[in-house]
This record gives sequence, structure tokens and C-alpha cells, in this order.
Amino acid sequence: LQPVEVAIRDTGPKKVVFQPRLKDIVLFARQLETMISAGIRLADAIVTLSEQEVFSKKFRNALKEIAIEMKGGKSFSEALQNQGIFDQIFINMVKAGEEGGVLDVTMKKVANYYESVNRLREQVRSSMAYPMFILGFAVVVVIVISVFILPRLISVFGATPTSGVLGFLMLLNSLFTQRWYLVVPVVAGIGVALKVFFQTVYGKQVADFFANLVPPIRKLRQKMANERFARTLGVLVSSGVSLTNALEMAAKASNNLRFIEVISRINEQVKAGSSLKEALKRAGLFPQIIYEMVGTGEETGRLDLVLEKVADFYEEEIMTDTKKLVSLVEPMLIAFVGLFIAFIAFTMYSTIFSMQSQFGR
Repeated sequence: LQPVEVAIRDTGPKKVVFQPRLKDIVLFARQLETMISAGIRLADAIVTLSEQEVFSKKFRNALKEIAIEMKGGKSFSEALQNQGIFDQIFINMVKAGEEGGVLDVTMKKVANYYESVNRLREQVRSSMAYPMFILGFAVVVVIVISVFILPRLISVFGATPTSGVLGFLMLLNSLFTQRWYLVVPVVAGIGVALKVFFQTVYGKQVADFFANLVPPIRKLRQKMANERFARTLGVLVSSGVSLTNALEMAAKASNNLRFIEVISRINEQVKAGSSLKEALKRAGLFPQIIYEMVGTGEETGRLDLVLEKVADFYEEEIMTDTKKLVSLVEPMLIAFVGLFIAFIAFTMYSTIFSMQSQFGR
């Protein structure tokens, strides 16, 4: 494949406001690749796929609009761009495949790429499921104590604590029993506000700062950024996207502000004639294994294959580190929840005992 210069544009007008599921994208790419290889016209293939109920309804509607635009004279990549739901990696890979006349091969690479992204995401989520369950259990325990247990014990003595842990629990009781209609919208509003905040540049900087304070998490985040960068760069280069454009998109895919800043400088060096290996080496951000393997890929003309192997290596590292981190966090969380419940029980007992003594007098 010859590198194709692909202009990186901002997402066009958004007709559908939703985030497609990765499994929908993977299945769409795989089935489209099969149908194109079988000789079915692209627009007809998309119409057929838009009628399959295996996809979500919103995704099917988006495919129908894509088919309509293509029959109206627009290219596949332009129609994808106009939907506003596909990321630039997907769109620019398709554009490179169109210009290179190898769209069926490109769709297979698209499916493999997003399948890898989804696999790693699901593995990390499954590893974190039990720790999140423990935290959720602690929240449920606090609510049960506040709403059901504590009020009955306090009512026996006719005095309500207004300070300390029990005072806080009674405040929660008041919220959940008397002002419950405010709890859900307030919690939902805070959740939405935090989500929007952490999607901003400043919010990402704040998240990076706190995450990097913990060495194991900082190390894991670095490896995750390396994996996303290598996998995205590899699949874009193999699809025919020029190296400079691929570097820019791969940096954004890393979802790491420091990566984006450093890769921007690396990109300028590559445009000035430097080899990718030397530019990565001078950046001082990447471990030796990356720039040495990249150098090998440049020399052999198989940069895409080498980057894929680097990404696979980091995927294994991420899973190993995640399991180690979870194995450390789980007993700590269990101990924390146990101590927390014991502390509440002790506080309740001591307070009630004190109230009972005063009542006896």
C-alpha cells in the first residue's frame, strides 16, 4: 500500500447524538468486509446491514442515513463523517481504503483494531468488578443503617444525636426518608457535571494529576497509553494513512495529555526528515523496547507489523499489572469496609450506652 495523505477534519454536522457500541462497530466492519469481498455494491451492503436487528436501533438508523447519502453521490467516508458518531480513526482508515481501492482489506483491519480495543476494555472492567462491588456494598450498608437500624435504636431513648458519625447518619436518614425526591436528581446532576468536567482539557489535567500521584496507577496508565498509541499507529500505517497523520491520530487515541504534547513535537521532527525511531528516542517518553522495535520496523518496511507486536506486548503487561493491582486493592477494600462497619457499630453502641446511662439517672 502507498501512503495516502488524509486530511484530518473536525467531525461534521451531527445528525445522531449517541456513542455507538464497540461491538456494533466490530460486527459492522466484519460483515461489510465479507459483503464487499463477495462483490456486493457498497451502498447496497450498508442498506442490508441497516436492516439487521443485531445492531442497536440508533446504529441501524445511522446506517440508513449513510446509505441515503451515498446514493446521493457522497463517498463512504464523507457519509460516515456527516453522522458525527464515528471517530477520526475509523473515518480516515475508510478514506485511505477508498483511495487505495482496498476497502475490503481496510474494513478487516478496522474490525481487528476495535475488537482489540474492546477486548482490553472488557478485561480491565471485569478485573475491577469485584472491588467496585465491595465499594457498592459499603454504600448500601451505610444507607441501611441510616434508614432502618439507627432510627429504631435512637427512638427508644427519645434523643437524636446531632454531631459526629451518628449525627451524619441521621442526616442521611432525613435525606432518604423526608427529601428522597431531591437525592436522585442531585446525585444524577453531580454525576453528569463530573462527567462533563473530566471531558474538558482542565478536567483531564486534574484527573492525570491525581492518578499520577499513585505509582502503580501511574505505571499502568503509561502502559495503557503505549498500547493504544502503538496499536492505533500500526493499524493506520497498514491502512495507507501517511505517517504524520497517523502519528497525530494515534496521539489522540492514547487519551493522555502528555502523550499528545510529546507526539506533536515528534511529528514535527518526522516532517523535518527525522526517522521515527530517532524522534521517539529523543522524546525521552518511551521505553527502549518501543523505539528499538520501531527502528527494526522502519528498516524492514514492516512498521505496521512491529507496532502490532508492541501493542500485543503491552496488552499482556496491562492485564498482568491490572490483576496485580486488583489483588492488592481487594484485601485493602475488604479490610476498610470491615473496619468501617465495626467503627459505626462501636460508635452506635457507645452512644446508646451513654444515652442509656443518662436515662437511668
